[in-house]
Amino acid sequence: MSGTTARVSAAALARYVGSVDAAEHPVYRWLAGRIRAGVLDGRLALDATLPSERELATGMDLSRTTVGAAYTLLREQGWISSRRGSGSRLRLPDAPGRATAPPRAPFGPAGIHGWDTPLGADPIDLTTACLPAPADALRTALAGATTRLPRYLAADGYQPFGLRELREAIAERYSRGGAPTTAEQILITNGAQHALSLAVNTLSVVGDRVLVECPTYPVALDALLAGGRVPTTVGLHLPTAPVGGGWDVELVAATLRHSTPRLAYLIPDFQNPTGALMDTATREQILAAARSAGTLVLADESNRDLAFAVDGAMPPSMAALDDGSRVLTLGSMSKAFWGGLRVGWIRSSPASIRRLARARALTDMAGPILDQLIAVELLADPEPGLTVQRARLAAGADALLGALARELPDWRPTRPGGGLCLWVQLPGPFAAELTRQAVGAGVQLAPGSRFGPDGTLESFVRLPITADPARLVEAVRRLTGVAAAAASTPAAQFPAGWLT
Repeated sequence: MSGTTARVSAAALARYVGSVDAAEHPVYRWLAGRIRAGVLDGRLALDATLPSERELATGMDLSRTTVGAAYTLLREQGWISSRRGSGSRLRLPDAPGRATAPPRAPFGPAGIHGWDTPLGADPIDLTTACLPAPADALRTALAGATTRLPRYLAADGYQPFGLRELREAIAERYSRGGAPTTAEQILITNGAQHALSLAVNTLSVVGDRVLVECPTYPVALDALLAGGRVPTTVGLHLPTAPVGGGWDVELVAATLRHSTPRLAYLIPDFQNPTGALMDTATREQILAAARSAGTLVLADESNRDLAFAVDGAMPPSMAALDDGSRVLTLGSMSKAFWGGLRVGWIRSSPASIRRLARARALTDMAGPILDQLIAVELLADPEPGLTVQRARLAAGADALLGALARELPDWRPTRPGGGLCLWVQLPGPFAAELTRQAVGAGVQLAPGSRFGPDGTLESFVRLPITADPARLVEAVRRLTGVAAAAASTPAAQFPAGWLT
């Protein structure tokens, strides 16, 4: 279950369902269908409380009879449950052999990253969104790091906070971006995932709520669930432009207010998987709401350097908008440069960094010196490597969008201005079946349900843009051969007629 106790306001629900089409009859069925769709695509969180019939009728300029009929239909089909005095809560309909909210779909035999062995002939793995290294830039950085290494060989090699010169380089980047930072505010970690797990385990306890976007980065969600934290979801709108879209500030604020989560894990820069880029005003309003709720924000900015189609300057880092008490910023070299370079960091107050370093020492004494020296070299002149990576992403996005338009025109992909993937809306809830059948065609996919905590998002798949463009085009060609069959296979996880 999502764990949220948020209440969806009439205004927020009215914005989501939109204006009533005069051609839609009867209206109550249209309204019920829009609410069902909101649950399935993750924008309306399971267990959230709907506005009263009177409030929604007033907010949408509908009769109370119409809203009441829509709620009755949803109740009869199992999409809401109502208790006197507690309102109507969203749920998934029961089906034989499973609980109301099914567990998250398994992600291949290997669990976290997908498939442990290649399946089928000439397999194309689209389960991970990772770039190959910019080879020339990495070789140059390795050569420079090798010349720096001897000065550290006479010591014990343990640097629990990370190398001072790397911390200074990262602090300088934040300072140039409008967030004055010192090395004492930086802790080096073994990647952003290590940074997230360390922050969650240090700053919260089992049973604490953690606000997350829905959909969100699945490995982060795995870490929260494995640690006994309770995800409290806020649904995202699909971005319609490179900047904007995504976050409903009123809904985020209401969820923070009603759920009072200890932490909020957000991906403001080319959100994984939707690609949404949070604008400055939204960042400011969400931080204000977090301050009011007493919630610490973990802002994952691992994709921040991967803008390839954004006009103008990037919005400021969340750190630049904070008063120093609410935001911990997570960063990484792995997404922008290479997954094999396991260097990440946390930016926070000096006191928080000392606390995190003490906690880190209990399980992981320090990071590898050579990797950190390579990071120092890369950050001294990052543009050659980043230019290669951005060009790869732009080419991948163009190739994949073109292939989808030609071969699968009823699939609706996002068009992000950066990041590592497209979030694709299918013409129906068959992502799990598509994933199953795609294996036989030599394509390994990440179904939408992998990116949420409670079995929804069945109408979505994530397609990375990190592979060679020719391979992405070939993957779409193979998917075209199984898409129709997958779409026509009855959904096994819902009872017959659940879409009516």
